[in-house]
Amino acid sequence: MKFNKLLSDCASRKTDSSMPLVALLAGLAVGAVVGILFAPESGENTRGKISDKAGDLAETVKDKFHNIKGRFSHELDEAEDVKDEIVSKVKKKTEDVANQAKSDVKKASDDLNDAVQHS
Repeated sequence: MKFNKLLSDCASRKTDSSMPLVALLAGLAVGAVVGILFAPESGENTRGKISDKAGDLAETVKDKFHNIKGRFSHELDEAEDVKDEIVSKVKKKTEDVANQAKSDVKKASDDLNDAVQHS
C-alpha cells in the first residue's frame, strides 16, 4: 500500500510539476490493473508487459526528475547571480558612505584647525 500513500502524498501537494506526475502514475496503475484483468495472454507474457510498463514508468519518472532538477538548478544559479549583484552593490555603497564620512571628518577637522589658528 506504499503506492497509495505515495499517490495521496503527491496529490496533497498542489504544485504544478507534481500533478502531471500523479496523473501519470494513477493512469499507469489503472491501466495495469485493467490490462491484467482483461489479458487474453499467458501469465508470462502479461508479466513481461507489466515489466515493460514498469520500465517505461521508471524512465518517465527519471526524466521528470531530471527536468525538475534542471529547473531548480537554473533558478538557483539565477538566485546566486542576484545575491552576488546585491552584495556587490551593498559593498560599493558602504565604501562610498565610508569615504564620504572620512572626507566630511577631514573637512571638519581642517575647518576646526583653521578656526583655532585664527582665533
